[in-house]
Amino acid sequence: MHPRLKLNRTPLHLQVQEHLLNLIADGIYQPGEQLPSEVDLAAELGVSRPTLREALLHLEQEGLVVRRHGVGTFVAAEQESFLESGLERLESVLGLATRQGITTRMRGLSVEQKPATEELAARLNVAPGISLTCVRRTIVVKRRPAAYLVDYSPASLLPADRLDVSFSGSVLDLLATNGQGIQVHEALAQITATNADALLAEQLEVAPGQALLLMTETLFTDDNVPIGFSYNYFLPDLFRFHVVRR
Repeated sequence: MHPRLKLNRTPLHLQVQEHLLNLIADGIYQPGEQLPSEVDLAAELGVSRPTLREALLHLEQEGLVVRRHGVGTFVAAEQESFLESGLERLESVLGLATRQGITTRMRGLSVEQKPATEELAARLNVAPGISLTCVRRTIVVKRRPAAYLVDYSPASLLPADRLDVSFSGSVLDLLATNGQGIQVHEALAQITATNADALLAEQLEVAPGQALLLMTETLFTDDNVPIGFSYNYFLPDLFRFHVVRR
């Protein structure tokens, strides 16, 4: 059991936050380790559960702890466990992980053909209603769901039957080797913050409302023809993106 807080005039949730930070820095709680339950931890620290939750919320927003819905709260992985990439580099999540020596696996693969909505038709510069192949899957890093990816591409370029048991999870890599002589030349990406809805919470094993990074990305050929569009949802504590400016 850890010593209770020595209270001062600082707001109590900030004192709890600082105390937990010190416990993590001192190695009392290791990266990836699960914290005690809220009931037990609040009792150990001598504070109320609402105060503890507020402190944990701030630590979560800073990427220092991860709260997994129905499981518990964990110390965030060490920096070496981040998937880190420059946004100027065009590569798949799996290619990024392989380059960094991080093992990944795919689960929950769903492949279907569906007509293009007006939004997707505009993204891909095709007629509304044209057949698109939709690929959904979750990427797992070190036994943790890290990303949920949803890709769309014209079925003429990416037939659904091409995604067999050999599919590794990267539509980008599959399009680049589609045998039709089409080269993926560049991508236009936009990153925004979003919150997990019920589906994303289930796939990523987080609480509904959890903050996520959303990257929408359109792939283009060297003739500036769009051939793929994707929604990529990332857990912030496992990804770090940067931009090289010159």
